[in-house]
Amino acid sequence: GGGTSGFVAGPGMPFGGPGGGGQKQLTPQQQETRDRVLRSIHEFRMKPRDVKNYLDRFVIEQKEAKKVLAVSVCDHYNWARRCIADAKLRSTNYSKPNILILGPTGSGKTYLVRTIAKMLGVPFVKADATKFSETGIVGEDAEDVVRGLVDAAGGDAE
Repeated sequence: GGGTSGFVAGPGMPFGGPGGGGQKQLTPQQQETRDRVLRSIHEFRMKPRDVKNYLDRFVIEQKEAKKVLAVSVCDHYNWARRCIADAKLRSTNYSKPNILILGPTGSGKTYLVRTIAKMLGVPFVKADATKFSETGIVGEDAEDVVRGLVDAAGGDAE
């Protein structure tokens, strides 16, 4: 960990940017998906209150979780939008915070995250993390999770 890797892809440009190691080119459908995602980031103007109000329509209780998620989503999307607009920001060290959601079975953890993904129009994949080691996600199971996420994104690995 510790570092991030930027990927650039566009019409006729492989994943990873120019000279992307012979990786596959974006198909027209993948390019359309990529453009839609970039457009949704560019147009994202929700405030945490708006996100929480959206979640309130679908999720009962979980007030603190909805507040934390709403602030996190807005912070992340606003940062992404600023990076798209300002190339200098892309090279700064931004540490996107991960969120750990804990609770008993049936408390609505998956539903909460799935609802946010639906609101944002982003792919969502649920995976059982108990089979991953404490040193990281490694092995065939991890590849299955990533493959499932890419499939849910219409084949767009970016």
